[in-house]
Parts: sequence; C-alpha cells; structure tokens
Amino acid sequence: MGIPFMPVRGILGSDYLKVQPRFKVIDDPFSGRKIVAVGAINPDFTLIHAFKADTRGNVLIERRSDVDVALRAATVAMATVEEIVEPDELKEDADKRLMSWINFHYLIHAPGGARPTACPGYYGIDEAEMKRYMQTAKDPAAFEAYVAQQAAGPAEERVQS
Repeated sequence: MGIPFMPVRGILGSDYLKVQPRFKVIDDPFSGRKIVAVGAINPDFTLIHAFKADTRGNVLIERRSDVDVALRAATVAMATVEEIVEPDELKEDADKRLMSWINFHYLIHAPGGARPTACPGYYGIDEAEMKRYMQTAKDPAAFEAYVAQQAAGPAEERVQS
C-alpha cells in the first residue's frame, strides 16, 4: 500500500505495546487523542495459494480473505493455484472473488499446493501429515530433513539418475 504505518485505536492499553516494538503511541494530529501507530510490514515476497486462475493471470480467492493486503505490501507477489482455466470459466460467487492479474508478479500452476492444509472444494487437511510436520518442527535437524524431503517431492515422482 506504500504507507509507513497504520493508525489503530483498539490496542491502546493492551500488552501488545509492551512486547511489539513496531507499535508506537502517538498523538492523533486531528483530535489530539492518543492512538497507536503500527509500523508497516514490507515482505520481500508474498505467496498465496488459490483455487483457480485464468490464462490472463486473474486469480480466484476466498471472498472473506484479506490476502490482497499482504500481496500489495510485498515487493514480489506470487500465487499458486489448483487450476488454470480460460477467462470465461473464472466466475465470482458468494464465497469467491477475483483478484486482477495486476496484483501478481508470478502465477504458478501447483495442484495440491496447499497440502498438507486444505483447499476447500479440492481436498481437506491431511491430519497425519500435519502431525508429522508439527512433530518434526520441534527439532531443527528433523525439520531440516523434513523440508528437504518435501522439496524433493514424493518418492514415486523423483527422477532417478
């Protein structure tokens, strides 16, 4: 969005002010009352996973999602999607809305890209894999091995040389 901070009133008096150095209490220049300035987060990359995109790069996301804020804050915005379809096949509905191609630097066709979490309408959460992930995340060496295995892909899809 290009702004250095966002004024927020709701966290005045909370413990967030004690533990979050990006939160500063300032005087509202209009009312003179105290307000919290929350420093902007500017990630190098934002990656989202979505349902579908069309061949023009428009992406169908959950209607109630606020991922567009993260995408606009990032230097590089990317979307992985379950399907790429023709433009006339990409339709908004009560649960899904379109984000224009202009919001994305990269679009990647990645069926199953949300696994082991869910992608509603495509697959649910893989509970066993989530448990395995959480267990390995407790130990840095085990987690490093887990990530390396996941990056290599399923054994049946690896190329043998």
